[in-house]
Amino acid sequence: MTQYKEPLFLKQINMLQSSSKETVVHANSFDAFPNYMHTERPIEKKIIEAIEELEHQPKKQLILLAGSVGDGKSHLLSFLKSKYPNYFHQINVHNDATESHNPEESSINTLEKVLQEFNDNQIPEKHTIVAINIGVLHNFYHKQQEKQQFNALRAFIEESGVFDINSKKTVEHEQFQLYNFASDMIFHLGEQGAYSPFLEEILRKIIANHPENPIYQAWKQDMEAGYTTMAHFNYQLLQNSSVQKHVLEKLYHIMLLDKVLLSTRAFYHFIFTIVVPSIQEMDNTKTGFDLEHALPNLLFNHPERSNLLEHIHKIDPLNIRNQATDDSITKLHIITDKWNYISQQLQERENNNYLAEIYQPFIKNKIAQNDILSLSKFIVRAKDLIESTIYPNYHEFIRYLHSYYKGSANDLSQLFRILRSAFLKWKGSPKKDYYFVTNDVTRAYRMALHLKLKENVGADFAQSKDATEVKQFKNFLTVGYGNMLFELDFHLFELLKKVQGGYRPNTAELNSAIQFEDFYKQLIGKSEEESEELLIVRTLDQKQYIVSRPGFSFNGKKFKVEKIK
Repeated sequence: MTQYKEPLFLKQINMLQSSSKETVVHANSFDAFPNYMHTERPIEKKIIEAIEELEHQPKKQLILLAGSVGDGKSHLLSFLKSKYPNYFHQINVHNDATESHNPEESSINTLEKVLQEFNDNQIPEKHTIVAINIGVLHNFYHKQQEKQQFNALRAFIEESGVFDINSKKTVEHEQFQLYNFASDMIFHLGEQGAYSPFLEEILRKIIANHPENPIYQAWKQDMEAGYTTMAHFNYQLLQNSSVQKHVLEKLYHIMLLDKVLLSTRAFYHFIFTIVVPSIQEMDNTKTGFDLEHALPNLLFNHPERSNLLEHIHKIDPLNIRNQATDDSITKLHIITDKWNYISQQLQERENNNYLAEIYQPFIKNKIAQNDILSLSKFIVRAKDLIESTIYPNYHEFIRYLHSYYKGSANDLSQLFRILRSAFLKWKGSPKKDYYFVTNDVTRAYRMALHLKLKENVGADFAQSKDATEVKQFKNFLTVGYGNMLFELDFHLFELLKKVQGGYRPNTAELNSAIQFEDFYKQLIGKSEEESEELLIVRTLDQKQYIVSRPGFSFNGKKFKVEKIK
């Protein structure tokens, strides 16, 4: 490998960094790279239709493009202005993140001036489009509420539900329109699991052999000239479709697990951080030639580099012990031909050693050093990018989420078996259909109440029944018994699976599972109100007594106590 001379590839891939000017697009400019990277999303079609309809509107319209930082609002505005310049001759365009009338003026004051024509009793002269972060819109809303201004606009904003993260409402108004980028789901649910046409297309464009892709062209030029670094090899690995699929899967996983919000800009930066080691980011004359800087290790082992990598670090496959992994690591210690063994371990398909071949010099270097620990970590992480993930709960939850929104009751039967078992073991059950009020076994007596559990689901069950895929969904299922429901998210699902297997949650876990705890208490409380009897269990010898209220008492007793065990 030739000593690196010119950082052509590093210079180009730097455009993916969140601090790069190419990822922070101004609404009034649109350069070649953002134009190449433009990827259509569903909300774009709606906005184009709205702009096309402006000339037919009887009143001048205010169109709000709301969302989070870096989600593509400015990019889309720049793209539309570049592609449809004729539409924008009679439209005011304002981007709250990049524009200000006065450097010393707050974004709220600037926004007041921009929207003044749409204040109460004003008649605007031009259509206006404003790209605005939801936080700024929220502050503007409350500021105008204090001033008692923009009453009509505030009423529209409130009705739109834009401040409710789970709201999917579409509100029609004669003068105001709002398109919320946050409601545009970044990934969908299908028969085969989670997938994102949007992220897949962005990633495809980043690694595509296309004349307009400066990143690939620079990489190719460097490789042909022999100017290689670890970033070059990581980029080469990312061109593998299986690796792409599994990298994206990690993002879907953390979006469900930790409810992470992923912006387009954050995704660009994420790709940069799993291709370019930090040593090369700080000094582009470094080669980074070490297995520690290979993509699988950059993905799982550098939580300090970004918020996304911090969350992905939590699902590092090294955190999961299984027999197959233990056996392979044990064999690595004793086998003589370690290179051949590692090559077989990293074989994606028959006779396809793509991953091992890319990192061959660095693997062999670790073999020469007898660095079994580094090799073991690399193998486990690399296999998680070419094989099915070792986190089965993720795939199971995705399947239930898909079944819920598709209305597949039969597919949810297994989920309800898990819930019933976890409910029974949450505080314990002394006998069939009786559930303890508390799990405090230090008490001399414990009370249990009778419950008949009848499964039920929320109002959004089967809302995508007639669709080929689930495009709009919440990251939880609404399920329960009778008219008592709770929100089952991925975190709670994993805990209930552990409880089903006999695990006793600690205090911190019980506090984080407050939804289920409240659900349990509500059902018990309802039974206590309606039931004519309760079961008392003596902790010392597990003797049981039924305490009931007699229908009529001749001797004045209010309760009847009967020993049953």
